[in-house]
Amino acid sequence: MAILSSLFHRLSDCQIVNFLTKKYDHIVNDLGGEYVNKINISTLGKPFADPRVKDWIGFSSPNMTLAIIAVYLLSIYVLLPAFMKNRKPYRLKIVLFCYNIFQIFSCAALIYGILTSGWLTTYSWGCQPVDYSDNPEALRMLTFCHFEYVLKGIELLETVMFVLRKKYNQVSNLHVYHHCSTFFLKWIVVKYVGGGMVSFPAIINSFVHILMYSYYLLTSLGEEWQTKLAKWKPKLTMLQMIQFCVIIAHPMQALHPDCHVQKQLLLIYVPNVLLVFYMFWKFYKKSYMKK
Repeated sequence: MAILSSLFHRLSDCQIVNFLTKKYDHIVNDLGGEYVNKINISTLGKPFADPRVKDWIGFSSPNMTLAIIAVYLLSIYVLLPAFMKNRKPYRLKIVLFCYNIFQIFSCAALIYGILTSGWLTTYSWGCQPVDYSDNPEALRMLTFCHFEYVLKGIELLETVMFVLRKKYNQVSNLHVYHHCSTFFLKWIVVKYVGGGMVSFPAIINSFVHILMYSYYLLTSLGEEWQTKLAKWKPKLTMLQMIQFCVIIAHPMQALHPDCHVQKQLLLIYVPNVLLVFYMFWKFYKKSYMKK
């Protein structure tokens, strides 16, 4: 415990966290709209933070999310490999089956929740600022944004299951970075922009994840299904890359001068998506394209 406490302390003081915190403090100077007119930003404790989440567990600062990521990295790279060193791999067949079903239904619920909390009711499909009010629909959207954050935290368990099954080849830099960065970005979403056009990528991502976890579910049933669905594996990777193109293109509308959303978030969001796209492309090229 003393080692973990020291790790978390160093993590909260490291240059990366300080850099990101400064970014948070200066995010969306051009926020505009009724939010700025009606709310004294200086009273929120953290500039531009959503006042509705200030008392939520884990959202007064990024420390809890960063601590979870630190424990995750320590577990998959140090603790669990040491634990599994002289053990046979666990099969976890029932666990994986239940996990995949859970993810399929959770992603479906997330799509339904986000669509019915704005996109099929009052939202436009173009520039859509965040509604920071206590309007029931706005609060419902924020709740589903938080639900997505929780789901991304749960997804970290996938790597844990890889290690317990000794599937070390699947604990790639792409896999680990993608999970960590997505989890952290969803914290930023809930903290600063829980709704509006920022919620659109969750719809696309959840749809892709339904297909992905359905594939995992079926292939977990045995070699027969693995053989039948082998041709779909590269197509799923391609679909993920198409997803990244869509979720980069849609937020670009925020660059329009009349779009009053947090433009500076793009400085964090777009480079991350581009990097993940590049990593997926390298994986696709290495794994599926004929040399």
